Amino acid sequence: MQQTLEHGITVDEATHLADQTSSVKYSPWTPHMFRLYGVLLCAYFCACLNGYDGSVMGGLNAMTSYQKYFNMKSASASTGFVFAIYNVGVICAIPFVGPTNDYFGRRAGMFIGSIIVLAGACVIGSSSTHAAFLAGRFVLGFGVAFCNVSAPIYVGEIAHPVWRGTMMGVYNSFWSVGSIVASWVVYAAARMEGRQVWRIPLYCQLISASIVAIFVWTLPESPRWLIANGRNETARNVLAEYHGEGDRDHPLVKLEMAEMENMISTEASDKKWWDYRELLNTRAARRRMFCVVTMAAFAQWCGNSVTNYYMPVMLENAGITSQSKKLMLNAIYPVITFLATLIGAWFMDKFGRRRLLMTSLVFCIICFSIITPTSKLAAENPSKSTAANTSIAFIYLFGISYSVGWSPLSPMYIVECLETSTRAKGKSVAQFVTALASFVIQYSSGPAFEHIKYYFYIVFIGWDCIEFVVIYLFWPETNGRTLEELDEVFKARNPVKKSLEPKNVQTIINAADAQKTVAN
Repeated sequence: MQQTLEHGITVDEATHLADQTSSVKYSPWTPHMFRLYGVLLCAYFCACLNGYDGSVMGGLNAMTSYQKYFNMKSASASTGFVFAIYNVGVICAIPFVGPTNDYFGRRAGMFIGSIIVLAGACVIGSSSTHAAFLAGRFVLGFGVAFCNVSAPIYVGEIAHPVWRGTMMGVYNSFWSVGSIVASWVVYAAARMEGRQVWRIPLYCQLISASIVAIFVWTLPESPRWLIANGRNETARNVLAEYHGEGDRDHPLVKLEMAEMENMISTEASDKKWWDYRELLNTRAARRRMFCVVTMAAFAQWCGNSVTNYYMPVMLENAGITSQSKKLMLNAIYPVITFLATLIGAWFMDKFGRRRLLMTSLVFCIICFSIITPTSKLAAENPSKSTAANTSIAFIYLFGISYSVGWSPLSPMYIVECLETSTRAKGKSVAQFVTALASFVIQYSSGPAFEHIKYYFYIVFIGWDCIEFVVIYLFWPETNGRTLEELDEVFKARNPVKKSLEPKNVQTIINAADAQKTVAN
């Protein structure tokens, strides 16, 4: 007689499932897959919320009407605070985000975030005082915190495992979609007449939030959240619909259910809103959190926060003084980075996470090494258009380099590094670190540009070198394994070395905790 696991799977069955799933031909063009794309699209709009803000404030900062209305300068401590107060709102929301996702589900997190963003957009769009404007920025950050945690988790947990990297990579490309819309709306508003045309881009923040709020409850809940809350049959139906071509007995569905039922506990710390111990109580958990926290900080300190929020100032340092030209170049930038992010999402499953990130960093270092001296030459000799054009070209090349590697990976890698029971709380901690890192760089960048100008880029050259070394030594590869199968990587003596070994049948057996057959 066979001895089996509680979930009814033997080692022979696990091996058979592994053979079946590897032999099945998966197509991304079936009706069920297009339904999955529709589901993911709604979650992708959460990334638009954050992307829109990044560009709308950068563009707004170059609008004369906005500067005169609030008596602002393009680069100063007060400008840095206007940008950074958004992240204060994010930080204040963090204690509520994890429990919301754990208790009420990923859809609830996205819905609550979108409703708060709608409120924030109304406040900031109608603000008549600087204090009201700051309050609106704070509310926007508070709401976006929910979306930035809930949506990546949802996408990671419902994405088809064969194309998880690409599907999650496309999520952050929608940051650029929001950025594109914001940049061109600002550009169009700046060409209109009127003292308060700067309000138009702010009210347009209502668009993405409205789409999420209206459609989020039409989505299926995350199958991993369903299993964590004892709703296994509902989870099986979701997996069958979106991963198994409607077949509950599809080999991939059976394998995913076996791994999830083994790995996901209905009595884990996600049922206790105050309990964060699972994030650090084991060696494997601490390894996971090291990757999570460093990714959250590194993604903000590569230099992208400067290009997102201070692009017009960077163009000023390169000798561009015309408002129209600065706004046009600012509007072209996210279009290019959007295309680069899509390319990065496509490369992700082919080349792996580590290789893409490290290659991206090398090009970021090269770009800043060239932008620094050319910006100096352009500023000191405005008549030398070659230096200015070179600076602009490499600012754009930096955006491409960052977008190919970091834009699609930064939210995804964090989700992949966390277990289901700690994913919401761990992503909340990551969001806190992201907001803190973003606050520091955004607040300090204003005075830095004001006082040391182009020499500020040297800081990023040195820091990007440090990031490269940390990734090489400590970040494991997550490509090619399901979220449950990554457990053996983080429990290994050397996670990086283990992650670079090819996945085999034993990996599936370990994830499903299959029991060997014994004689009775």
